[in-house]
Amino acid sequence: MALLLQCVGVFFYLKGGSAIETMLFMEMGLEQANSKLVENIIAWVFLIFGIVAFLKPDKYLLVIISLLTLALAYIIKRQAGSPFTEWSIPSHFIRIILPIGILLLATNKQKNIRGAYWVLLVGLSITFITHGLEAWSLHPRFIDYLLISSEKTLGIRFKQSSAEIVLKVIGTIDILVALSTLVFPKNAVFYWMAFWGFVTAFARVTELGLGLYPEVLIRAGHWLVPISLVWLNEIRNQSKVP
Repeated sequence: MALLLQCVGVFFYLKGGSAIETMLFMEMGLEQANSKLVENIIAWVFLIFGIVAFLKPDKYLLVIISLLTLALAYIIKRQAGSPFTEWSIPSHFIRIILPIGILLLATNKQKNIRGAYWVLLVGLSITFITHGLEAWSLHPRFIDYLLISSEKTLGIRFKQSSAEIVLKVIGTIDILVALSTLVFPKNAVFYWMAFWGFVTAFARVTELGLGLYPEVLIRAGHWLVPISLVWLNEIRNQSKVP
């Protein structure tokens, strides 16, 4: 389900205009209409592949989705249109690695289930650590999310200086949580990651409205993968019982 939602989110994200169109038009000299056409084709590829992979998780298809997601992250990094785009690949890492985790789970073998657990855990941890570093570095967008979303949803109005302190605390927690899961993988921590992953993804909507729902869908792995890790952690624990 996480991969399907992610692909649906990418579809609507690309339909609204992205770094792909900019690269094709500005760097490769393709006409704007043709650049948009190519971008729309890629959007449909993500959607169709996501639906097919949800219905029948074919290994080749899952690898292609992973590579396409990696390519998209690289293009965003290359365009460098906003702060911290150079961290796009580690920031998107759970989206990139998610199809590989599903590929391992699809085999339904015990050793591959353990492999899927670690693939998803490491991918999620890298994404959380990267977001934590961005927060600690006072990512301008994160400050906007905090200032605007807290006022709209909680009625709390932060000063800029206070928001920066809160953001550094959030960044520290994200990093510590991600590192702790690699050493002491506890279900309670995974539930926290699921909650916080959804809150931070939905901050795009609370800041600028429902029109940004694709941004929430793209980040489905941020809040659904931790839930799957709870399930996989239980399987791992059961396999250790004689």
